Amino acid sequence: MFRKCLNLNKSQIQVPTRWISRTKDLRARNHYDVLGLTPKATQNDIKAAYYKLSMMYHPDKNKGSDEAAEKFRDITTAYEVLGTYRLRRLYDKGILHTVAGAPVQQEPEFKNPTEIDPDDDAQTKFYKSRFKKTQVPTSTPTGAPIYDFDMWSREHYGASLERNKQAKAKHEKKISDSGHLSGYSHIEVLIFGSIVLAMLVMYATYEESKLDKVKEPKRPEK
Repeated sequence: MFRKCLNLNKSQIQVPTRWISRTKDLRARNHYDVLGLTPKATQNDIKAAYYKLSMMYHPDKNKGSDEAAEKFRDITTAYEVLGTYRLRRLYDKGILHTVAGAPVQQEPEFKNPTEIDPDDDAQTKFYKSRFKKTQVPTSTPTGAPIYDFDMWSREHYGASLERNKQAKAKHEKKISDSGHLSGYSHIEVLIFGSIVLAMLVMYATYEESKLDKVKEPKRPEK
């Protein structure tokens, strides 16, 4: 029985093609290999490699080449992950992987990706804690949904509040403009009153001078 198994023709052993393609995809997901770098590369090395390879495999320079287009997509995806320090750290830790060219967060079995690992460095611990704090619960432990009352208020009363705000601003502007106008009218009244008073004083002085001339007796001629 064992001899028969050992003497099987190699051509009869078929390897599923989906396993081969999956292995090929996993190899393609090594972003460092795509950029021709190693995990020890600096951020400047990653940036320089991306610009160099993207210019080389850009679709405009390789029109009609499916291989160049696929290579360009791999380069872009690799840079989106490795070019960002936070995503690169998660990728190096095995928390981040790519599916269909887009970076997604991988949740290991029996382990929360936001759970602090004692082996994590300070930077990774910081980003994990920030990610965990920003998660907003959408339901209670019993399954009842949690409503966002702030959003509900904005949707229902946003237009009304905006109208009230505009009306208030218009009213304040009207009061301000009327204040300026009333100020100008007071000044004009004062100027006009001063002119009238000066004219009255001049008229009274003129009349008084005429009366003085009439009352003055004429001296007899010699």
